[in-house]
Amino acid sequence: MGDRIKPIIGAGFAGAVTSYFAVTMLFNPAMANAGSSPAFEPLVPNMVVSMALYWIVAIVFFDWAVQKSGQAMHTAWVIALSQILLVDFSYVMVGRRELTPALVSVGTLLVIWSATAFVYDKLSDAA
Repeated sequence: MGDRIKPIIGAGFAGAVTSYFAVTMLFNPAMANAGSSPAFEPLVPNMVVSMALYWIVAIVFFDWAVQKSGQAMHTAWVIALSQILLVDFSYVMVGRRELTPALVSVGTLLVIWSATAFVYDKLSDAA
């Protein structure tokens, strides 16, 4: 794993930065109640800390999956499409999300995970 630290950290950083800007600038404005408070109290109230914790777990999982598949972009799209099916598609089908924010979410997830895989690949090749 020592030889993968650089791609893991770089990809995690790329994913976190991409998701921060994509969610705040694209997804949140597309939601009907973007200005309202969440339905439940967050487990970790600080958004930066909660996002860092998410990306630590997500990038370790991503790295593990890439080691199994051997293809970073393929793995990233499997993760993104799984999120899309489990959340966006499901929420639209049961009436918990409107179609427009769901479509914005689809694009956002694909961009976030593609950027993560791109950086992971580039830093893996550099090692």
